[in-house]
Amino acid sequence: MLLAGVFFIENSIAKEKSLPPVRIAIVSVRELFDNCSFKTLTEKELSAEGEKRFADIKRMDQEIEADKNAISKLKENSPEYMAALKTVMLKQSQLEAEKEFYQQDLTLKEMHGKEEIYRKILESISEVAKEKGFNLVFNRDDNYLNQPETSPAAQNPTDMILTTKTHKLLYYDKQFDITQDVLITLNNKAPKSK
Repeated sequence: MLLAGVFFIENSIAKEKSLPPVRIAIVSVRELFDNCSFKTLTEKELSAEGEKRFADIKRMDQEIEADKNAISKLKENSPEYMAALKTVMLKQSQLEAEKEFYQQDLTLKEMHGKEEIYRKILESISEVAKEKGFNLVFNRDDNYLNQPETSPAAQNPTDMILTTKTHKLLYYDKQFDITQDVLITLNNKAPKSK
């Protein structure tokens, strides 16, 4: 239905302005995202940061345990005991706040990293489409109905309904799929890993 509308509009515009016929290409954004070097680099950066933060949290936790052991050797209700208890409780609060902050910060960084990858994918699609003379590029539906070898089947009726309602590209000729060309262009833009 969408393509019929595109061709109808294209034909009526072409008659008025004498435009060349529309050339259409297909691309799999999911495949590009899953296989691009930018994703690997982003995951490595996030993993390294996550490991560093985990080490910080572990260090803080060990300090708290050491302080708790030291408190157990003090006389209860003494000024030293109360001061040490207050310090431990403040450190525990700080630890919980750090955990929450680190989780939110890493989640935001992951989201922004994925947004940046998506922008780079769109730039590369545009570049390849222009080089090859395509006017329109549609995202290939990568679902089990048309890609059973790479996509899992629906797990329940709701998944099936969502798939059929959102399935826009019903057929394409593989010769118009520019996914690999875009992936090469995209990966050529990625910084070389060390």
